[in-house]
Amino acid sequence: MSGVNMLTKIVAGTPIEAGGKRFLPSVLVTTIEGGAPEGGAFCGARIRPISVIEQGPDGNHWHAIPNSTQDALSVMAAIGLGVALLGSLIILLAQLGRK
Repeated sequence: MSGVNMLTKIVAGTPIEAGGKRFLPSVLVTTIEGGAPEGGAFCGARIRPISVIEQGPDGNHWHAIPNSTQDALSVMAAIGLGVALLGSLIILLAQLGRK
């Protein structure tokens, strides 16, 4: 069985011309590949926009694109883990109290 390869890179998108300005988007591309050489290999990719560079007569301006969905899901996952650990602790203490 071969190993798993993961590659992360920033890729510039196609420039967009609008309103006398040029906008250059960029995305973060994460790919993962692996599996057995004789078959059963897997491949996946995750693409997330990260920024837009605004090029105009007054210079270049970089605008980050926040990842609020991932941030919210991370908070919810942390809360869920905390509730599970607290519940396990309560059950353990209740069982120890009965003995």
